[in-house]
Amino acid sequence: MATVYRKKYCDDVMAHFSEMRKNKKGSIVGAPSFVSFADSIGVPISQIEKWRREHGDFDKACQDATELLRQLLMDAALSGLVNVSAAKFILSSDFGMGRSASQKNTDAPEGISDADRALMENLARRLGIDESH
Repeated sequence: MATVYRKKYCDDVMAHFSEMRKNKKGSIVGAPSFVSFADSIGVPISQIEKWRREHGDFDKACQDATELLRQLLMDAALSGLVNVSAAKFILSSDFGMGRSASQKNTDAPEGISDADRALMENLARRLGIDESH
């Protein structure tokens, strides 16, 4: 089991989060996650969390990977590649979409561009997430 941090894990985590997980036949079986990333490099999730605390570059890469996941889920839902209800649940619970300002996840990314915000609002409307309540 590898427990030594390597700088290449910054690139590896971005690559892992750049596409949906697929089976051998190419069918989508799930979204990327830090658990699946940890498994792919042979470490427990606790090691990923430790590296995030100890290595700022890796933590930044993980934050960027989380943004990739948000975009990946929105794109997959809009194109019909994934179950819309599942995407709606994940976007709502993990990214705060569909919550009122008082319910928003304080860990949600800030500084979202106007184009991304418009895309998120469009997706929220299409998925039936009421942003006003």
